[in-house]
Amino acid sequence: MAERELSVVTGASRGIGKGIALRLARENHDVIIFGRDISALKDVQKEIKDIGVDCEYFSGDVADAGFVNDSINKILKNKKIDHLVNNAGIGIMKKVIDAELDDFKKQVDANLFGIFNFSKAVLNSMIERRKGSIINIASLAGKNSFVGGSMYSATKHAVLGFARSLMLEVRQYDIKVATICPGSVDTHFGSGGHDPRSKGEILQPEDVAEAVMSVIKLPVRALISEIDLRPTNPKK
Repeated sequence: MAERELSVVTGASRGIGKGIALRLARENHDVIIFGRDISALKDVQKEIKDIGVDCEYFSGDVADAGFVNDSINKILKNKKIDHLVNNAGIGIMKKVIDAELDDFKKQVDANLFGIFNFSKAVLNSMIERRKGSIINIASLAGKNSFVGGSMYSATKHAVLGFARSLMLEVRQYDIKVATICPGSVDTHFGSGGHDPRSKGEILQPEDVAEAVMSVIKLPVRALISEIDLRPTNPKK
């Protein structure tokens, strides 16, 4: 029987990250989840273990390089990381006139520095094995402007620039770097609650999880570097 692959998912205590972690577990991956809410992480861990695979959790700040490096090194002592899904992020939607620099810094920390920290922490191991994938969850906001999105859009645009260059740096080692850019997803992300549209009209976390699996399941020779994911009929 083939050894199970191991996937790491950040921001996995709820929403898109939780959906991705559960989808990976259903594909027979062992999953390690990162987040801040220990109680929520324990709940997700139980759901994953009930599927029949292993799951560990780490709680901390993705922008803290020391925490990230210590956690990844602890994992790599006994295991090999096959896939990293950089999902953790925050959104503070304000017009620039109403925003404070601290609002911007918080989003840069979570949305950009977190991706840098985790990607750098796993790279040496993946390069040595000549195997692995790094999948970043960005947003269509990184490509499309909207009122109140100046800070958030800037961080997601930066993620795209980072990922596009990283992909070129590591593809010679058969490592895949991909970025998924969803539109609005039915979660409690950011400053709002659930989208008032029906489940049939707005993207669900499981849709983003399916996009992640499409990257992972392709043969090593083939790479989807970016996916724009939006509702088929948003005005339904």
